[in-house]
Amino acid sequence: MVRGGQKLGEFINTDRYELEVALSKKFSDLLQIGRQVDLTNLEKTQTYTGTVSRVNSKVEQASQTVKAFIDVSHPDLKEGMYLEANLLARDETNALQIDRSLLLENDKIFVVRDSILDLIDVTPVYFTNENVVLKGVPEGLTIVSKPVVGAYAGMLVKIYQENTSKTQ
Repeated sequence: MVRGGQKLGEFINTDRYELEVALSKKFSDLLQIGRQVDLTNLEKTQTYTGTVSRVNSKVEQASQTVKAFIDVSHPDLKEGMYLEANLLARDETNALQIDRSLLLENDKIFVVRDSILDLIDVTPVYFTNENVVLKGVPEGLTIVSKPVVGAYAGMLVKIYQENTSKTQ
């Protein structure tokens, strides 16, 4: 007995899959229909090539992202697998990549000036899970490379340099 509106099943084409990605609206120009996209599994052991098939023209209001859909086909792919899309982005000149945990309040980092910690404003231009690409970092400054517990602007610090030469 079948009732109206009752789900009977689901059709799945196991030859071709569609990956949905959300991209920040400021990078939406990177996704054009027909553009090839490199895909990897989460372990980074397999790579696949997909093609952008659809790009949503609407910006998601809550996340300020644009959804795009990438067609991919490979015998090793299974329904429900997670993949990461690697897009060729635009070049950023005078940019610096640091660990994301070093970014404070989404636009500040600690630097050392004359053995004293100082906070400077920076402009993040790209985020990954582990890193952030920054602009607006003046050349010649010493950037704190590891989070310092209890750090504050004006704190007296000593720069630690690892000894790279080996003595026997």
